[in-house]
Amino acid sequence: MLVSAIYGNETDSTPAKLQVNRQMMKNFVKSLIVPGWGQWENGNNIRAVAYLTAEVAGIYGYNYKYSAGVDKEVEFKIYGDQHWYFGDWSPTNEPVGQCGSNLHTHNMPLLQSHTGEFLLDENGYYMPAKDHHFYENIGKYPEFSCGWDDFETGYDDDPTTHKAYYISMRTLSNKLYRDAQITGTLIMLNHLVSAFDAALGTDMTTFETSSFTGKLYINPLNALNSISMEVRF
Repeated sequence: MLVSAIYGNETDSTPAKLQVNRQMMKNFVKSLIVPGWGQWENGNNIRAVAYLTAEVAGIYGYNYKYSAGVDKEVEFKIYGDQHWYFGDWSPTNEPVGQCGSNLHTHNMPLLQSHTGEFLLDENGYYMPAKDHHFYENIGKYPEFSCGWDDFETGYDDDPTTHKAYYISMRTLSNKLYRDAQITGTLIMLNHLVSAFDAALGTDMTTFETSSFTGKLYINPLNALNSISMEVRF
């Protein structure tokens, strides 16, 4: 990782060395665990509160988005169960639908007993295995459209159908899950940024040279027996 900051005109090309001391590593680890902890140890209280506030807001945002995604997933699954029926999709009770000329490129997994016998509902129709693929198939592919209870000609082009409403609910659920995932990534990023900031905020005045003009870059990956940082002038 390379971080650079320009402090003035270059006066020397020889880098000054600074070994990472124990306090810097302590502050790094503290803020890596709890963002803002290392800054608080350094006396940077405003930054500490900022990082901690971002952490709390991130956790709240993640929980809110994820919970909303779960609720919407439950909602669209119940709606699909109410309005899509295997008997409408395959009146002849075969594992292949009757949706006109649509290609039958996706299978309809059926529930089976422990003896391998296919299970039937109260009307004598096969019972589909309602897993993730089932709920994706009935909303995504036209070959499953005739299983919806309001199916008619031109069904997939009508935005007012039960299928269209189902798709909108499923799309919203997926969006909420994606938002939660992004929020989780930002939480981890907040930990990393806070950790590096806490380490760099530690007393860094013990250089081999007293000149501080030039370009500063930190390379924490340049490590043999220990992590080192360099100041280029």
